Amino acid sequence: MNKQPSKESLKDKVKGIFGLGTARPPSKQSDARPSEFIITTVIIKELQPDCGLSTRVRMMNHVCELAKTKKFEDNAVEAVWKAVEDMLTPEQPLEARHAVLQLLRAIIQGQGERLGPLRAFFFNVIRDYQPSNEDLSDRLEVFKALTENGKDITYLEEDIARFVLLWMDIGLTSDFLHVLVNLVKFNSCYLDQNVSVMVQKICLLCNRTTSSTDIEVALQVLDAVVCYNCLPSDSLTVFIITLCRTVNVKEFCESCWKLMRKVLGTHLGHSAIYTMCRIMEERVYMEDAPLLRGAVFFVGMALWGAHRLPALKNTPTLVLPSFYKAMSSANEVVSYEIVLSITRLIKKYGKELQVVTWDILLGIIERLLQQIQTIGSAELKAIVYELLTTVEELYEQNGYHGSTEKFFSLVEKCADKRPDASVLTLISYRAQSIQPAKDGWIQSLHRLMEKFFRNETRSVIRIKVLHILSFVLSTNRQLYEDELIEMVVIPQLSGIAEDRDLAVRKQATQLLVDLAEGCNTHHFSSLLDIIEKVASRSLVSSGPLEVTERDPTGECPMEDVRTAILGLLEILQSKLYSLPASHASRVYELLISHLQLHYKNKYCSAIACSIRLQVFDFFLMMRVDSLHRLGVPNKDGVLRFSPYCYCDTGEPEKRVSEKKPAGSTSPPAGSPAPPTAPSASTASIRSAYLPYAPAFNVLLQGLKMETDWKVLKLILDKLPWTLQYKVLLLTSPCSLDQLCSTLCCMVTDRLISERLKKTPDGFSRTDVQLAVVPVLTAITSYHNYLEQARQRELVQCLETGLIYRCAKQCVVALTMCTVEMPDIMIKLLPALIVKLTHISATVAMASPMLEFLSTLVRLPHLYANFVAEQYVSVFAISLPYTNPSKFNQYIVSLAHHVIAMWFIRCRLPFRKDFVQYITKGLRSNALLPFDDGHEQSAFRARSTSLNERPKSMRAAKVAKAAAAVANSSSSPVKELRDLSAMDAFRSRSISVSEHAVRRMHTSTTTCSLGSADENAVTPADEGLKTVHLELTETCLDMMARYVFSNFSALPKRSPIAEFLLTGGRSMTWLVGNKLVTITTSGGVRAQALLGLDMADRLGGGGEMTRSDPSLHTRITKEAPAKLESQSSQQHNRATRIRVRSMSGGHALRAGPAQSLSPLVSPSEGELAAPLSPPLCLHPAWSGPPPLLLLLLCGPLCPPASQRQPQPG
Repeated sequence: MNKQPSKESLKDKVKGIFGLGTARPPSKQSDARPSEFIITTVIIKELQPDCGLSTRVRMMNHVCELAKTKKFEDNAVEAVWKAVEDMLTPEQPLEARHAVLQLLRAIIQGQGERLGPLRAFFFNVIRDYQPSNEDLSDRLEVFKALTENGKDITYLEEDIARFVLLWMDIGLTSDFLHVLVNLVKFNSCYLDQNVSVMVQKICLLCNRTTSSTDIEVALQVLDAVVCYNCLPSDSLTVFIITLCRTVNVKEFCESCWKLMRKVLGTHLGHSAIYTMCRIMEERVYMEDAPLLRGAVFFVGMALWGAHRLPALKNTPTLVLPSFYKAMSSANEVVSYEIVLSITRLIKKYGKELQVVTWDILLGIIERLLQQIQTIGSAELKAIVYELLTTVEELYEQNGYHGSTEKFFSLVEKCADKRPDASVLTLISYRAQSIQPAKDGWIQSLHRLMEKFFRNETRSVIRIKVLHILSFVLSTNRQLYEDELIEMVVIPQLSGIAEDRDLAVRKQATQLLVDLAEGCNTHHFSSLLDIIEKVASRSLVSSGPLEVTERDPTGECPMEDVRTAILGLLEILQSKLYSLPASHASRVYELLISHLQLHYKNKYCSAIACSIRLQVFDFFLMMRVDSLHRLGVPNKDGVLRFSPYCYCDTGEPEKRVSEKKPAGSTSPPAGSPAPPTAPSASTASIRSAYLPYAPAFNVLLQGLKMETDWKVLKLILDKLPWTLQYKVLLLTSPCSLDQLCSTLCCMVTDRLISERLKKTPDGFSRTDVQLAVVPVLTAITSYHNYLEQARQRELVQCLETGLIYRCAKQCVVALTMCTVEMPDIMIKLLPALIVKLTHISATVAMASPMLEFLSTLVRLPHLYANFVAEQYVSVFAISLPYTNPSKFNQYIVSLAHHVIAMWFIRCRLPFRKDFVQYITKGLRSNALLPFDDGHEQSAFRARSTSLNERPKSMRAAKVAKAAAAVANSSSSPVKELRDLSAMDAFRSRSISVSEHAVRRMHTSTTTCSLGSADENAVTPADEGLKTVHLELTETCLDMMARYVFSNFSALPKRSPIAEFLLTGGRSMTWLVGNKLVTITTSGGVRAQALLGLDMADRLGGGGEMTRSDPSLHTRITKEAPAKLESQSSQQHNRATRIRVRSMSGGHALRAGPAQSLSPLVSPSEGELAAPLSPPLCLHPAWSGPPPLLLLLLCGPLCPPASQRQPQPG
């Protein structure tokens, strides 16, 4: 320290002399030694007993401060102590004693390293302090200062152990325990003899105190004893008991486990396990739940816990009996801990446990199940059931090695509390023993059904039992079907219709259906009775909306009814082909009664509609053969007829004598009388009768009352196919008259669309009509079974439909009516033909309209009374379809065919009046599309209609009509006014052709000039134009030929001519619109003389044109001069070269004939020449027939040689 400044007051110097002031700075000579404080006489005097208490206390406080900061001189401590030791006597006041102890503590803390043996003296002062139980905290503070908180016991080694014991008796506090921890850690060797007592007292403190601090420090002391000393074996029991109790305190659980783990890791480990097992087994501790719980916890954690001690060799088999004994007194805490412990054991080492261990575990589980019935703790129940689940999981993993029967018996005892998966596992196990090899297996099945089906409420479990029952039935029904049905199925499932569980009802119904399908005994009726109860359940929705509408994923509450009905359909399809046949009849009647129930109660739910859809589909798929045997197509569409079930009404005696043996081949459907069958007694047993009349009546009900469009459409779509099998409907009283009337009402009913529900968007009355008309078409074949009034109603209904979108179907139906019901149609045809003219010519209507007219023309008795108006209507209908720009080639060709046929079939007086009408119609429809200036919008104005009828129908004379025809022709024809009617018509025909050719050339030229593509007009388009122009030209030629008379185009030769020309050569030339055939005599000698035997080498003169085209060309060029002259004239005048096709695609290309064109007008002389006689086509001609014949006779007309000439 530096020297003080010289300016020092006298007062400071005096204080320094007496030690009252600040110490003088040391001199330079004393810098090397530490400064010492001198306890002066004044200080000692003030500490003496002569001074007052307050003075002594004040001075002691002053000395305390000095002792903490100064180092006293030698023997100063002793002098101070001698002056104050009298103040520690019990007579002194508390303040004085506390002041002395504080002074002693300060001296020890400040002068500790210089005390030496005084440490022992001061220790004795603390130890022998009287009274011993007072001033404990101050004395403890002095002791802590004296030993540096228990670390340094120099000079105190011999007495420290006794002092510790003494102090533990009088002041065992947390502060002392902290000191004791250090004493054990740093001076344990001086405490060896008293460790046992120390441990016991500390354990006693842990068991009695409620202070968490005391318990924590006490555990630290015990931990120090275990770690830095040796735990005495005689203290092991109390040590373990203390830890087992303390571990129940949540905050000390981990520290207790760590301490116990340290003990178990020592040489006392096995003894500790044994001690804990003994604690669990002794009756003394049976009521001590915390102790037992701690013992269970420590044993479990030590042997199979997360931090198990591998050094311990105790197996679970050794300790689990102690667990079992610990449960002698039902205690929730102990049981809970045991469940946790064995659950941990099973999860970690379950696959390694042996049978003996599992027996003990099952015993513990059994006692646990008994206890949870009395304890009633929800937590304990949950964890016990979780333990069972753990064992079940091990069982499913094939890791369980204990008694399976005993375990599942335990599960069965609490099955009502077990989760679904557990009970399902139990049921699967029980099902393994349900087999004929086991005694009483049927009774076992009955008990299983009784417990887990009838007395169970969970759907999954009940369905599982039904699956097991189904499996047992499927595997054992061959031998034990009657016993199983009688003892199990009927008793357990007889009331299934009243069950509240939909899923169970559905599954049980399916089981009954599967069982009944293969049952051929008397039990079938019992099974069917149960199914009938299910099917009879109401189908009325319980709420405003059905489940399927509220929740699309949910099941409808009437799903079991659908299962029953679909099952009945499967049963019926199966029973049709098996005996006894009466089963099929019973199911058939049940299905019909169910559908009648639908319409009686007006079921309209979605599930009801789906049921009707399925049943109607089945009824409409029923088929029958000529032997009256019923059949239904299977899932693969294969139709097989039943050898036992017939569609007749139930008259066995009558029908049996008529039936044929069942195995004969089925001819096409019809209604012939079946042949004879075996005896009546045999057939009555093996046969059943399923008349179609009840099903037909239900179908009629559906047509009248059905509100679901999908169901109604199914009936209408499939009814025509059913009507094809007449035997099905005619062998029983099916009211076809009523069916026809119902369908006609549906067509004319304006409110039918309002009745139907669940219709698609845009639905209208027309959609119903489109579905009904095909059925009416099919009914026409049953006209013999319809009354005259009903037939008339049918036709009138179809006429009504002509103004709707179903017109196409109505025309087809009317076509059938003309064939099937001529007596009715003959009266209605005139008005019908006029109505047909009101239908626009569209692509959709083209084919049915033309086919109707084509069919009608072949029934002359129907139009025998037609007048000109009806014929004009026919032409008005047909002519628009000759337009090639709107219709395909088939329609156009068919239209020309219809026009030609009706022209030649109409009366001769009418024909000349129709020429101009047809010609103008052809010009407006067939030729107009080839005109570039044609406007499509003006088509209908220029088309043939009833407004442009022949003038003869408007009270004009025939002569005026002919003149009008001549005057209305184009300019080339106007030049021919003075010609005869036939020549004038021919001139007009040729003029039309020339005009068409000119328009075609103009159109082609314009197209070529207006387009950059030089190939705008393709050869295919050109050929198509050619075909249509040829059709038009042929039609005009036909009218020219038949306008005034009927004659044959191929007159028959006389016998003399036939004799002369037989074997001769024959050649044909195309001249204008005529085929000229010249046949020479076929005399053999003449041929030989002329050197013409070459024909023999070529296969005859008639075959030469076909076998050698080159020869054909050469001979053609040698034709007569007149024909050659005509050919050259036509060649010069032609604007376009084309060969006339015989059948639309074949041409006679022979020499000069190639330059001839039917579209080019003939020469003047030819026009002026009289009408030539009919040209003939030789029978040897093998080429294609002329187009005119094709137009008149159709594609399938016979060869010319086989046709007879017509009168004319």
